[in-house]
Amino acid sequence: MNTEGIHKEIKQSLRLLMNGVTAQSLREKGMDYHLNWGANLLHLREMASQYEPSLALATLLWTDNIRECKILATMLMPPTEFCEQMAMEWINQTPTQEIAEIACKNLYCRLPFAKDLAINLITSPDAMPQLYGYCIIGSLRNLSPEEKQQITLQANNTISNTTLPLGLRHAAHNALLRIENA
Repeated sequence: MNTEGIHKEIKQSLRLLMNGVTAQSLREKGMDYHLNWGANLLHLREMASQYEPSLALATLLWTDNIRECKILATMLMPPTEFCEQMAMEWINQTPTQEIAEIACKNLYCRLPFAKDLAINLITSPDAMPQLYGYCIIGSLRNLSPEEKQQITLQANNTISNTTLPLGLRHAAHNALLRIENA
């Protein structure tokens, strides 16, 4: 089956995973997607395991303004085929903190250039790139003492800036705790 056919099949399968209570709760919390089926991550992981990772399929899924498609895109994107330019495009197109955190766990933390990307992102003037940076940093284990010092300084500045979104400050705090305990 071609990429378009698989894309269509996935979107049809998502209807079977619909959880109306979860979908309504997400809408009430401001997660406004064209469609939101309320599927949980376990079911989406099971669905993703049925398909071969593919740049074309992941890219097609990402373009849908559907929560579950964006999550599946992060599960089906081969990290070795995901370039820095595309990584930045996806960051700038990320609609919610939930998608950012899931994208970091499923994809961004596994990128060959994850460390350099994360260190650059935390100094961005925009909140979403910073959030990605801190989420990636939380998973890194090969930081030099100089990198840890740089991240610690930036994270402390983020945490103390009460004008920044609470979710971002929380991500900075978590990253700080993880690198201190690594």
